[in-house]
Amino acid sequence: MKSPVVPLYPYQKRWLLDTSRYKLAKFSRQSGKTFTTTLEIVDDCYAREANGQRARWVILSRGERQAREAMDTGVKPHAKAFGAAIAESEYDLAIDEAAGATFRALEVEFPGGSKITALPANPDTARGFSASVFLDEFAIHKDSRAIWGALFPIASARGLKIRIASTPKGKGNKFYEIDSAAESVWSRHTVTIHEAIADGLDRD
Repeated sequence: MKSPVVPLYPYQKRWLLDTSRYKLAKFSRQSGKTFTTTLEIVDDCYAREANGQRARWVILSRGERQAREAMDTGVKPHAKAFGAAIAESEYDLAIDEAAGATFRALEVEFPGGSKITALPANPDTARGFSASVFLDEFAIHKDSRAIWGALFPIASARGLKIRIASTPKGKGNKFYEIDSAAESVWSRHTVTIHEAIADGLDRD
């Protein structure tokens, strides 16, 4: 039997294979939530292109370092594992030119025109795209409520998806509000460090 191209633990497989439009992952630290979610995003791009369509995804991370990490340790290796060539680019995204506010955007484009863009989270960057969205480590985003208010009307357009993955950090953030809300629109996944270890994660 051949080994999988991207080996995953059972809890990662459950997250990956959940096709719900709105998903939230409350995972322990260093359990592979960004790795798994970027795999889903890349897989979605290839699946759309196989059907003659294009996918558009935006990854909003806490800062530029985290956005680059999502690209370099997630999106790019996954895309290369699928075997197709991707075009990589970086550019400055001007949000408020008068105030000199710019953000570094990292982007990959697939052969069929699908794109994944990663950049630091900000209410204005969230507002500037019409795309499916991955909020990476959302519990520690600055201005998480303003970011949510800016992106939800965009990502709620028909056919677009929202993925939220984070380690919890207190109750004073939008991640906690979404995770603890009573409505059933969200498919929620919770994995503690003990559950991750029981599924095979190598931690002491």
